[in-house]
Amino acid sequence: MNPDILKEKIPHGDALFPLMVHIIDTDTRLRERLVCHWHEEVELLVVTAGSAAFRIDARSYPVQAGDALFVNSNCLHAATTAENKPFRFFAVVFQPVVLGSCVEDGISQKYVAPVLDGRTCFPEHIRPDTVWGQQVCSLLEQIRDAYVQQEKAFDLLIKAKLQELWYLLYLHAETVQEPSAAQCDYRVARMKAILSYLQRHYRQKITLPELATAFQMSEGQFCRFFKSMMKMSAVEYLNACRIRESGLLLQETDKEIGEIAGLSGFNNISYFNKVFRRYMHCSPSAFRREHAEKEENVKQA
Repeated sequence: MNPDILKEKIPHGDALFPLMVHIIDTDTRLRERLVCHWHEEVELLVVTAGSAAFRIDARSYPVQAGDALFVNSNCLHAATTAENKPFRFFAVVFQPVVLGSCVEDGISQKYVAPVLDGRTCFPEHIRPDTVWGQQVCSLLEQIRDAYVQQEKAFDLLIKAKLQELWYLLYLHAETVQEPSAAQCDYRVARMKAILSYLQRHYRQKITLPELATAFQMSEGQFCRFFKSMMKMSAVEYLNACRIRESGLLLQETDKEIGEIAGLSGFNNISYFNKVFRRYMHCSPSAFRREHAEKEENVKQA
């Protein structure tokens, strides 16, 4: 079983400057606005509109516009909020090597490596109601603007701002004697394995007893464990995966809706239509038409 199937594959920058800024306006029809995933890069994000429950591994934070979040390397993270409510954010995602040099220097050894291995714990939820919290958010906004504008030596400016930001987080970090639970928690490792299994098999028929057996739990234990970690049931998560896949197929192919239902893991088109309406608040055909109209408007603009 490969636990890395949900590991994000999108390259963040390039080998010479492994950093990227993502500006995200989430789909208000969905409850899960940021799909649970992880990646080797460190991520810092700022909520620019709306509110959500943001999960990092097994921890959950209520966030709102103006809040910032720190997501360490290889941590599961996701965000959910109420349907029909806006949730927008931008994220600075980077390889920690950006902070130092191409070799393992003293800065990396003293101030970066201890964070990555959990000996030093940065605050994960950063609010703008403190002076240093405001400074963190301001630096992230400056990094975003420099990345978008890409004026002369923008990458040099971003590196300087990122080092200043890391300094502020380090000043407000906690030091622990052993690697943090976030880095070695068996529950998180098991959750990654379960999510990877669901992503691999969502096109097939999956039952709760089969899932429980695959992970050596009773059905009741499995359901409680999944709900405690994901704040939704396994069935809800599985249906969300299938609906996301069907949405992509509706947008990117001209396949018949019945075929798309089957390719997405639904063996009954009536049930597919019902679940699709529940998640997307429209029929699959209306969703396809809406996307086609948006594409046409973009071409004409």
